[in-house]
Amino acid sequence: MSPTILVVDDSLTVRMDLAEAFREAGFETALCSDLRSARVALRERPFDLVVLDVLLPDGDGLDLLREIRAREEIARTPVMLLSSEAEVADRIRGLQTGADDYTGKPYDRAYVIARGREMIRRRSTRRTDEPRLILVIDDSATARDEIATMLAGAGYAAVTAGSGEEGLRLARLRRPDAVIVDNVLPGIGGDTVLRRLREDAALRRVPGILVTGDDRVTSELGALEAGADAFVRKGEGLDVLLARLSALLRSTAPQAGMTEPVASGARKILAVDHSETWLQEVSSQLREEGYDVVLARSGDEALRLVGVDRIDCVLVDLSMSSPTGTAICRRIKSRPALRQIPVIVLTAHEDRASLVDAVEAGADDFLIKSADFDVLRARLRVQLRRRQLEEENRFERNAAILETISDAFFAVDVQWRGVYVNRQAEDVLGMRRGELLGRSLWESLPRLAGTRFEEELRRAVAERSPVTFEDQLSSREGWYEVRAFPHDQGLTVYLRDVTERRRTAEVQRHLLGIVGHDLRSPLAAILVMSSHLSNDPALAEKHRARLCRIASAATRMGRMLRDLLDYSQARLGGGFRLEPTAADLGAICRDVIAEQEAANPGRRIEYSAAGDGAGCWDSDRLQQALSNLVGNALRYGAPGTPIRVGWRCEGDEKTLFVHNQGSPIPPELLARIFEPFTRGEQVRTPEHGVGLGLFIVQQIARAHGGDVEARSDAESGTCFTIRLPARIPA
Repeated sequence: MSPTILVVDDSLTVRMDLAEAFREAGFETALCSDLRSARVALRERPFDLVVLDVLLPDGDGLDLLREIRAREEIARTPVMLLSSEAEVADRIRGLQTGADDYTGKPYDRAYVIARGREMIRRRSTRRTDEPRLILVIDDSATARDEIATMLAGAGYAAVTAGSGEEGLRLARLRRPDAVIVDNVLPGIGGDTVLRRLREDAALRRVPGILVTGDDRVTSELGALEAGADAFVRKGEGLDVLLARLSALLRSTAPQAGMTEPVASGARKILAVDHSETWLQEVSSQLREEGYDVVLARSGDEALRLVGVDRIDCVLVDLSMSSPTGTAICRRIKSRPALRQIPVIVLTAHEDRASLVDAVEAGADDFLIKSADFDVLRARLRVQLRRRQLEEENRFERNAAILETISDAFFAVDVQWRGVYVNRQAEDVLGMRRGELLGRSLWESLPRLAGTRFEEELRRAVAERSPVTFEDQLSSREGWYEVRAFPHDQGLTVYLRDVTERRRTAEVQRHLLGIVGHDLRSPLAAILVMSSHLSNDPALAEKHRARLCRIASAATRMGRMLRDLLDYSQARLGGGFRLEPTAADLGAICRDVIAEQEAANPGRRIEYSAAGDGAGCWDSDRLQQALSNLVGNALRYGAPGTPIRVGWRCEGDEKTLFVHNQGSPIPPELLARIFEPFTRGEQVRTPEHGVGLGLFIVQQIARAHGGDVEARSDAESGTCFTIRLPARIPA
């Protein structure tokens, strides 16, 4: 199925131009001239890409961008802003609002198509059957058509060029999967085309086939030296060419390494200069080479932009002021996230002192502005190639480390194709690297397709958020902790064997259950017998008082036992097993208050409620949490002052609160009040428990999808609040 593009622009010329360009590139397009019609289109169907003008007749395009990012079902749709408002400040505003790219008018059609294709590829989380793209370069229209027809019949997509120069330009914009180039071309020859591809850091891994009518052995040697991966003579026929191409694409599938360390697509160059003439000239020259050029008229603009946008290289004039070109360089190189960006300083005059200062500030190269633009282009290619090599070396070092870690590790690209597998992952997954690299994860491991493993990994990619879970990986006996981290190039996954840990935890939980049952039984007997004896009319009052103390101690021990069991359950990974039912906060509060007033005669508890207290929770667990809070408030509250208990509605949340007057909780204790076994200096007697009550309250609140917080000061007293959603999240 062809990708679908929504173009929103009030200019009929722009809409028709982009519609034609996208259709020629194999996309389906929908056109809108204003925000109203665009909103209707987005409600009716999803799109793979939105190209959005900023200035529209009925409002600001950024308002529509915010709406797209706010709607869950379309929030991840790539959005390219297309605007005549091309100042850096406008670009920053657009990118910070959520745009994936910002292109000024007038635009380059080929660049818009290339960037659109790249954004769709990067953001797509579904499997795709899009055919591999082959670039055919031949000055003969007949030969181009024959090869393109053959490729289409074999399931490939083809793009053609009639000259080496045009072919290189298309290669930089379209990033084909392979190149077929005739050796004899007008202008530069096929061997030069291949040599230029190998010099380009972004394209040097694209396989190339050189086609020639020359039968001499030296021709093949020359082709291979130029960088050709295969050599086909014209007399061998198209079937041989197709066979060579198929074999070449199989053999160049990703090996033991991840995706390209440096992002693919058009390289983004930031040019910083106060001379509008020079900015426009350098922009024209570099865009012809396939670069995306962003222009900044001040250092502040440049520094703001590198903080929000991906920049591959910076060209900065030394004569900039406030900040100077040297200061710009120093500030870029001082930030860890930016220091890998190459910086080339330029000057209209050969000021050796300034150049030395710039190099000491971290500049990677310097150039006199009077030099030919060919020199600038060559220096730029050198810096981009150097950065590519540094990234690859860094990646190779990381890969070596990944071979030594105890965790299994693998990585996939945005199309779920395996791009790295360490030897531990081979053992865990039960397959060799060659069976996983370059192939869809779900095709290589069909036993994992449709399982929780696939569901969680796809959720991580869709939500752009890491996930951690435990799974048996289908037919395997052991349990594994799975940690998945999505990123622009795909997904990285760590697998850690936790079988023994789970077995140990299960044994401990079983033992705790036995111990808990064995301890609760005698406690229940003590309480029953104490109650029975205390009702004997012949019992002396002093003996009745002693029985009450026994019953009170047994009750406290039961509460402590439950807290310890809950604590152990939480620490062993079992969490709280909730049993949600229809519940009412009013009924929960009244039950707790009645119980606490009976246990604390003479103490006053005030109750207040506001709103609808109905919801879906575990009533027993909420009653346990509230009882712990009210019990604490009664123990630590000032004698003679009432305790306030209640709840209120705050939007979709319900908030329970327990308040008491008395000495405030010291700040150092308040900061860790929910940590287990934490007690204040004022606690000197065993009646106050072991410091688990508030930890249990926090765990119960979080199990319900809410949380608890505490505030305490001398003026307003101490207040604990539990925030709850209306129902427990799935």
